[in-house]
Amino acid sequence: MSELSQINTIIQCRCPRCRKGKLFTDSPFSLRFGRRLNIHCPVCNLHFEREPAFFEGALYFNYALNVAIMVSSGVATYVLLGDPGPYVYFGISASMVVLLVTFTSRLSKSMMLHFFGGVDYQPDSYPEGEKKN
Repeated sequence: MSELSQINTIIQCRCPRCRKGKLFTDSPFSLRFGRRLNIHCPVCNLHFEREPAFFEGALYFNYALNVAIMVSSGVATYVLLGDPGPYVYFGISASMVVLLVTFTSRLSKSMMLHFFGGVDYQPDSYPEGEKKN
């Protein structure tokens, strides 16, 4: 597996230290467990929750992602449908946010961990006996 850039690591929801371990236990398509976070990285054993309630800060990233979705869906609605009524804008924007809620919540937690987790990329610094292939 080739080295992933930090942006690819954030989008793929990978560990910030080894960039190989998955942050989440299940697929984003799993409606019941799609947002369940691993406690430790399965590859380098990094503890993901840096402090109690660390991922509550991810709500700000989630808010920004949802605003971007609403603005882009509003612009796309205007371009594709002309100038429909306000209920059409609201319906399309709200449905896009609801459809993408699992992806935005996963991405926001990944962004929070990468930007504010205080963990640097260290590809070969696994604890002795903890490294898995």
